[in-house]
Amino acid sequence: MIVYGTKAKVLLTEAITEPCPNCNTRNLQMNILQKWAHIFWIPTFPIGKTGVSQCAQCKQVLKEKEMPTALKLSYDNLKLQTKTPIWTFSGIGVIILIGIFVTIHGRQNAERITKMIPALQKGDVLALKFKDNAYSLAKVMQVKGDSVFFVNNKYQTDGESGLNDLKTKEYDTELRFFTIAELKAMNKNEKVIDIDRN
Repeated sequence: MIVYGTKAKVLLTEAITEPCPNCNTRNLQMNILQKWAHIFWIPTFPIGKTGVSQCAQCKQVLKEKEMPTALKLSYDNLKLQTKTPIWTFSGIGVIILIGIFVTIHGRQNAERITKMIPALQKGDVLALKFKDNAYSLAKVMQVKGDSVFFVNNKYQTDGESGLNDLKTKEYDTELRFFTIAELKAMNKNEKVIDIDRN
């Protein structure tokens, strides 16, 4: 469940000299509010500023669209002076950090797989990607010289996340083989997703 929405916070409250359009007293305050979008209550990005005027005497509140021209001019001047807080971008910062973490983790995993391919052992399980986004597992049964003999899992999944479910499924009995060079080429083309060694 994703919780998302918008929020607003008063950034600036200032007394202005314009008379109240309702009671004509000079007790007006202008409030500039910053609006932002949030995901899980973390501010993700700003979506603009808005404002309201409020009379301390008669308590009339006017939104931006309801303000007379002179009041709107005061609002526009205050809005220009009010900077967007950096914290309203904090969600974007979190997303960038997650992206950096995923990239680093992906590179480390790719390096680990590259090192493991020439040193495969009996019992290693390779997670493989085939054409049309089909994924399956291959269990190493024997390694002889440059040849890696394996059996395929009887089942495939249409997503990488489904590979964990295949670990408990049955494997075929037909022995097949790859050369180390073929596995290296497959790894280069991102067809070897992972190697699991128990």
